[in-house]
Amino acid sequence: MLTLALQNTIGPGSDKQVATLFAGPGRRLVQITLRQRARLAAHTSPVPITIQCVAGAGTLTSTTLATAVALPPGTLVTLEAGEMHEVNAAPEVSILLTQFTASE
Repeated sequence: MLTLALQNTIGPGSDKQVATLFAGPGRRLVQITLRQRARLAAHTSPVPITIQCVAGAGTLTSTTLATAVALPPGTLVTLEAGEMHEVNAAPEVSILLTQFTASE
């Protein structure tokens, strides 16, 4: 068992801040904070992922969704491998990204 320090407030910092919280067999946890309306440009992941908003607000758009998904704190979205998506801060958002990797 491992306890991780998840930041649930957004303080000053760079427009895009990425911190790997855990990398181990089967999963990787990354906290991404976007400030000043920054965005993660459209991209895909080679593995299934979840995106959970932990602070601030933003939107998630995906090629499989007809509309953008609001990301207030507590929202959890699942995406399949290869699904094109992007995240936009409104005006700042912090998300927890979980990547489900193959166990070794």
